Amino acid sequence: MEAFSVLSVRESRANFDLLKKKNPSRYEETSEEQFAKEHRVDLRDEAGNIPQKVKSPGSYAAERMAELKQQRALYNVNDLGYYRGGLPGKDRGTVRGSALGAPGEFHQPRVHNFLNNYHQDSSMVTSEDTVKFKAYMTSD
Repeated sequence: MEAFSVLSVRESRANFDLLKKKNPSRYEETSEEQFAKEHRVDLRDEAGNIPQKVKSPGSYAAERMAELKQQRALYNVNDLGYYRGGLPGKDRGTVRGSALGAPGEFHQPRVHNFLNNYHQDSSMVTSEDTVKFKAYMTSD
């Protein structure tokens, strides 16, 4: 709400742009761990490090990390989602290994979802569908 009020007025938008150009580091997005590392001295141990949370073996996070690791191996993708290199396959051009694209290309989630989750009864749910469903659920 505050961002809209600042950016919707021409003068305040110009002021925001000028401040952002002068101090771009104030507007960078940081993770919670990075913020804690820089600003939360009270959370540091004797060595100056912030202890990392360990995922318990049976937790959803651990299961999901293992699932993502399998999927990355299946499609020859690195941790950032880009196709890796490898041995070329016959009649596959620049595509290497089990990848779906050339090395360095980004693995599109929609392609992955189409290959793994598509069946004849599935359909894309749009925002219009959700509005209609919400209206249907609130009507008597």
